[in-house]
Amino acid sequence: MPICLARRFDWALRLALTLLLIAVSAVVSASGWQAERWHTADFTSALGGGPDGGPVEQAGGTPYALCGDQAGNLYLAYGQFIDIVTPDGMRSHLAGSGEFGYRDGAAHQAEFRLGLNAYYGAHNLACASDGSVFVADGGNRRVRRIHQVQGQWRVDTWAGGGKRRLGPGESVLPNTVALSGTITVAVTPAGEVTIADNHGAYRMTADGRQISYLARWPASAFYSNARPGNLNVMMGDADRAGNVYFVSRTPDAVIRITPEGKVQHYAGRVTRDRKQQLAGDGPPLQAYFNTPTSVAAQPDGSAIYVCGGDEYDIRRIPGDGATATLMQNGQWYRASVHPNKSRGPAVVKPGATGKLRPDGDLTILMVSHLLGRDALGNLYGSLNAWSGMTQHVEGEGLLGTRVFRLQRSAPGGNP
Repeated sequence: MPICLARRFDWALRLALTLLLIAVSAVVSASGWQAERWHTADFTSALGGGPDGGPVEQAGGTPYALCGDQAGNLYLAYGQFIDIVTPDGMRSHLAGSGEFGYRDGAAHQAEFRLGLNAYYGAHNLACASDGSVFVADGGNRRVRRIHQVQGQWRVDTWAGGGKRRLGPGESVLPNTVALSGTITVAVTPAGEVTIADNHGAYRMTADGRQISYLARWPASAFYSNARPGNLNVMMGDADRAGNVYFVSRTPDAVIRITPEGKVQHYAGRVTRDRKQQLAGDGPPLQAYFNTPTSVAAQPDGSAIYVCGGDEYDIRRIPGDGATATLMQNGQWYRASVHPNKSRGPAVVKPGATGKLRPDGDLTILMVSHLLGRDALGNLYGSLNAWSGMTQHVEGEGLLGTRVFRLQRSAPGGNP
């Protein structure tokens, strides 16, 4: 069998196995989180570099954001491109000329200003159930849509670029609204796009004809001695029930927006108190997140995950109960002190047992940033290159890519 075909077959086989494992795990109740097992595997951005396209594990270029559709495609924000990874494991440019600018039209000629005018260069993609991909284009103060028209990929502007500032409850045409600061986006299964900027949350109708301002950010998401104001909202996601989640970095909080449009401070203790910042896992509003950059939701809404910034770990926020932290053996543990105190080398130990430091000998599973998730709930993470670390899996060796897949298996099952 030719090498290229063999690689495609291998990728398709792994995708089929992943579908089977997730189907099994989906029937497990949320209380099974303690028995979940997560395993790391190569994904993309080959160590030492690689071509722009081709087999995903050999491709170069480190993406910063990702989403997945129901057909098994993955979409990556990389530079000024949006790449696609098809179910057979092949990566290629889908949209963008590679140049900074603003241009709608044929996807390969489109221009973006991704990562500009955004806090710490935030990127965000959201995949819709109809196959569209929404892009937070911070440099152009707009939300862009990538979609197919008669089989051809095109880019258009979905919202933003106007001068109108909205108050709570006001609605206008989407291209008349002014978006400011860091812009992020999430889309529900019903096709409603929710947009976050520094000032608050907006919701669009599924047909894209109207945008409404929902509310400013909750007062509890700000420091106690500060007036409610702007949040640096870094990333968003949604679950199948239509709940939308956004994560803010400094102040550090998770915001939930219900299907009815209520804007709630969902998780994250907002404090400058050093002692409170050392607190371990606990009720979501009592857990401290250290400058997070990323959030991802399990499609069934059973949990959301927060990562990035100075966390270097993945924190699990459940639909009910207390938060937990992913250990280097791929299992969850409720940390007795902030997980930053439990750092260690980037070594995954699938067979290890025990507890997280200081209660045991295990350290956190080192992750700098979550790029997002696929439609099955698998996560995709990376380690910042400047940290000097790459993931090593005990018994298997060094992962060959900077961006890796975090795959969940059925509780009690093998990764």
